[in-house]
Amino acid sequence: MLDRHKKITAVASALGVRQPTVTFHMKSLEEQYGVPLFEQIGGKYELTRAGKALLHYATQIRSLGLEAGRVMAEQRSPERGIFHIGASYVAGTYLLPAWMHRFHERYPEVEVKLTIRTAPAITQLLAERRIDLGFIAAQQPEASELRCEPLFEDRMVVAFAADHPLAQTRDARTQTADETTVATELNSAASLSAAEIAAFPFLLHGDQSTTRQMTDRWAEEHGVGLRQAMELDSLETIKRSLLLGRSITFISHTAIREEVAAGRLACAPLPGGHAARMIYACYHPERWMSPQMSAFLQVARQHSEPIAD
Repeated sequence: MLDRHKKITAVASALGVRQPTVTFHMKSLEEQYGVPLFEQIGGKYELTRAGKALLHYATQIRSLGLEAGRVMAEQRSPERGIFHIGASYVAGTYLLPAWMHRFHERYPEVEVKLTIRTAPAITQLLAERRIDLGFIAAQQPEASELRCEPLFEDRMVVAFAADHPLAQTRDARTQTADETTVATELNSAASLSAAEIAAFPFLLHGDQSTTRQMTDRWAEEHGVGLRQAMELDSLETIKRSLLLGRSITFISHTAIREEVAAGRLACAPLPGGHAARMIYACYHPERWMSPQMSAFLQVARQHSEPIAD
């Protein structure tokens, strides 16, 4: 906490204790390990190299302790307890509600908590053992220390309003169809050119999202400058903005399939070759596989889209 607040007064206030108590524990730690852990620079406290090393292990110990507490609660009553899931925006908004409902039918007394963040934030929470299970959309999971199971392809498309000029000139997907035919229809539809995409205002996703990272790579690889209209963090805000004007965007087909089926939005294949983005189920390999965790993974596997060939 001192690493974050930098001042003893702020730490004491946050903990609800007196300043001498904080000072006592600081000195006790240094005496215990026999090395300086703190140094004062410009009126603020900083961790020494030894202090940063101790913080690293202290964080892991705390995370393991919290995880052990959750797992032991599961063992006291396998049909009860708290199960904490994390998900990136597409999975958390459009997939997890149905999966959580099916899980609740089997474990009605288990409290399920859902945290929705960007994919990098979810992988960090998993690495720190602060959540039990994570679902992310990514071309390739960056956290190699996690176990990541691909569930299905999260197909990226170019999206625009159903009455957009691009929808009138191209074989854009606008009609209701069985979801098993989506991949075939998109593969057979005519792709837009990079020049056509660059000609319209472009809605950018937030700079921490995997969609934004993919968009930036695509623009660089095709040598085009996108006409930025707005930068938006919310998928629902992006979809509503598409409906209001001539803007376009790259987006997960999972996020817009209801609007496409209803004839409000249209989409076309993403031009140019690109690595497939997948929905992954991720968890820490050292996390004990509880009955609740196994059950939720089974729900996700059974009710996922088939992975495209």
